[in-house]
Amino acid sequence: MSSLLAFSDSVDRWLERIARAFGWLFVALVVVICWDVLTRKIGFQLPGFGSTPIQEMEWHLHGALFLFWLGYAYVRNVHVRIDVFTGHLPARRQAWLEVFGIVLFAIPYCLVATWFAFWYAEISFVQNESSDAPNGLPYRWIIKSCLFLGLLLLCFAVASVLSRRLVFLFGSPELAARAAPPGASH
Repeated sequence: MSSLLAFSDSVDRWLERIARAFGWLFVALVVVICWDVLTRKIGFQLPGFGSTPIQEMEWHLHGALFLFWLGYAYVRNVHVRIDVFTGHLPARRQAWLEVFGIVLFAIPYCLVATWFAFWYAEISFVQNESSDAPNGLPYRWIIKSCLFLGLLLLCFAVASVLSRRLVFLFGSPELAARAAPPGASH
């Protein structure tokens, strides 16, 4: 059980580092949005930095932010949940529901979505796909690769949460206390 908890701790630290590193994309996104608004208001655009590529860059950055924060959000328990239905339950029952949901829904979804995202990105790379807009961004495979990588990180996050819940349910009292979800009483 201690090895499961060590695995979970390691994955959580790794996901936090990735989220913090890619968090700087938020600054880039703010700059790009400000540039887009400013150039639209004053009617001045630099060649190659017109409205279409800037708007595409906005959604590329926004998509990358979401994808590289998704796994970290799951391990930190800040994702959308159905706590209205489960919030009143004891911590052990919540952990059992989490394990059930992970095994029945999260793992199959992650495996299928990651598999298809890999092929989606690979086809885009092989075809050297670019924007459908004539003056849009090239290298569409970059954002499609972010989809694959973000889902891969989510797979690790799901494995981490599953490991932590299993330690909480079946570990020694000391390990279970370390693996307990925030606010849980064991």
